[in-house]
Amino acid sequence: MVDEIDKIILTELGKNARKSSKDITKILQNMNYHITDRGIRHRLQRLEKNNTVVGYSVTLNPELISEKVNRTIVLKFKFTKDTPELINRLTEYVNESHFCTYSSRLNGDFDWVCHFIFDSIEQFDLETNNFLNKFSELISDYRSYESNLIKSIPYTIFDQEHINEKKLQALKILQQIKKYDTLNERLQSIVESLVKYFDATFARVWFVDKSEKSLILRFSAGKYKNVEGEFSKVPIKSLKIGAIVTTKKPIVSNDVIHDPRIKYHDWAKKEKLKSFAGYPLIYNRKVVAVLALFSKKQFSPSDFEILGMFSDQISKELTGFFETKDFLSE
Repeated sequence: MVDEIDKIILTELGKNARKSSKDITKILQNMNYHITDRGIRHRLQRLEKNNTVVGYSVTLNPELISEKVNRTIVLKFKFTKDTPELINRLTEYVNESHFCTYSSRLNGDFDWVCHFIFDSIEQFDLETNNFLNKFSELISDYRSYESNLIKSIPYTIFDQEHINEKKLQALKILQQIKKYDTLNERLQSIVESLVKYFDATFARVWFVDKSEKSLILRFSAGKYKNVEGEFSKVPIKSLKIGAIVTTKKPIVSNDVIHDPRIKYHDWAKKEKLKSFAGYPLIYNRKVVAVLALFSKKQFSPSDFEILGMFSDQISKELTGFFETKDFLSE
């Protein structure tokens, strides 16, 4: 078995297997763990001896990650004049994705294969939807298969401290909003807290209007606080915010500069934005609002999942306000 310090050591080696024990010691000491360089080396020897670490790619014992969600996806391409550039973008995407442990070009009925590993089926659903939308101009067909992992070249599989930190921050936001008496105060507090705790460049909430044909921007925080302007009213048929209403599903992206669902790519590039996350707020099985944010950092699959759980909990917390038929006019 491995403890919390072992998990941090393995995570750092997963990022860079050449990282020295001295470097790992400094990282742990900065996290308030009292451990020496000698202690790190002793732990590494133990991890090698018990076959937790079986090589310095690093290769981890599959038993440690057997509870993960493993999926193998094969892709069939559309071939156009833009295909070479799109394949380059796909290559860059899989190289940067911690959850992609294997990817290769194929000859035969399909053109590409990827192996993804996630902590949960929710993460898999979110990221796969993002992946397929991101490369919709390239992919003509795909197949997804459950996989039984035999061997894995590691990605960052241990990041429990980060996950726990984000869960605590989400809980803190939910506790804070209870001190406010009105829907307006609570939702404004939520978007401000997302900027503060989740590194959002800006966060917003749109409400579905009474005609159910548009969404009205009601709350905004961060760099763009104004609720007037081009996005003050968004059609339900829009690719991004509107699609969250019609599908009742989140939309997430870690490449807003190229994502076809993002309207202004040049603006996103100028603002150095990397990620988008949008979630439905649901009352009585209907989407009544959309919570969305942009960020200059890339979100991990666990970040997207935690934000999804957070949005679900907000829907429950605000049920009393949603029961008021005319809440849009408050």
